[in-house]
Amino acid sequence: MAHVYRSPIDPSGWDKAISLIAAGIRATTAGIHVHAPDGREASTVASFADPKTSALSRYPGYYAERNVWLTEGTSRLKSGAVLTGEELCSDEILLRSEFYNDCLRPLRLRHAILAVIESSPEPLSYVLALRTASRRRFGDIERERLGRVLPHMIEAMRIHAKLETTLGQERTAAEIMDRLPLGIFLLDARARVVQMNAAARSIAGREEALRLDRGVLVASETRADVQLQRMIFGAGAAASGRNLTLGGTCALPRPRGGHPLSAMVAPTGVTGIFPASRRAAVVVLVEEPVQRPPLSFAAFAKSFKLSKSEALLAQQLLSGLSLREAAQKLGIRESTARSHLKRIFAKTGARRQSDLILRALTHGVDGAARDS
Repeated sequence: MAHVYRSPIDPSGWDKAISLIAAGIRATTAGIHVHAPDGREASTVASFADPKTSALSRYPGYYAERNVWLTEGTSRLKSGAVLTGEELCSDEILLRSEFYNDCLRPLRLRHAILAVIESSPEPLSYVLALRTASRRRFGDIERERLGRVLPHMIEAMRIHAKLETTLGQERTAAEIMDRLPLGIFLLDARARVVQMNAAARSIAGREEALRLDRGVLVASETRADVQLQRMIFGAGAAASGRNLTLGGTCALPRPRGGHPLSAMVAPTGVTGIFPASRRAAVVVLVEEPVQRPPLSFAAFAKSFKLSKSEALLAQQLLSGLSLREAAQKLGIRESTARSHLKRIFAKTGARRQSDLILRALTHGVDGAARDS
């Protein structure tokens, strides 16, 4: 059981598990196999043979598709089922099949027992154990032993699949983040950086306005750092329900002069762009105004079907003005601006102004950044 549950994070666990399973049911050879939904492509997750042989190396690439125990017993291949070869296919069909005569017979293999880990609509995955013709067939003892370990293998395989999906999504999100012109720092609840994109690594590496100090994001200018840490602490504590500021924006001066960097801090969970996870709780976006190309407000407005007045207000808010300042600049009442803002939130899915800015800044990167 220990090797089975270790296997999702250490694939070598499957090899040890299948060797112990083979020993437990006294099988000559055993393997864990996975078939693609169309049944044609197969792979072997782990295998065991006594004595060791490479003769079954063609099984996943050729004979898996011709395995008559699978093709004849398709209707019985349900997740959790433990079936002997005789229950899946008659001896008459087996003994005249290509699978038996070209694959099994040269190895003197004859009897089988099969435990189904996953079945349709998921890719078919199963344990297939074999014995030589000179030994007795698999029976109730082997069925009972496989039946005890099978639920744990089902759970481990599902954990493995979820981890693979998560890792794939993380790789995709990381690739998208690396194409963004903004520096993106993802921090855990203790304010330690757990992930950065390419732009963030460049900003931190220069150690001008920002640097990493033992994994903590630190502003070079003292006053700016106090403000930055207060916003990060507030955003990180958002999940606690305490009445704290959920992040904010600040300027990060460069000690040697030049245009300051602009930083925005927010909890990952409230943005809808950077979902909160076991590791990341806070996102810090950093931009360099002199290097960043102008944001296409027209594209942003068109994507979310904002009216002309809504787009104008959004543009003012994204430039850093408060709602009151934006209303004054546009020559409208603050109540009117607030009504426009509610409609903007409804159309974009934003919950607050910081959320709106995050969505705008990450909008339009290969059409996928916002969803990631």
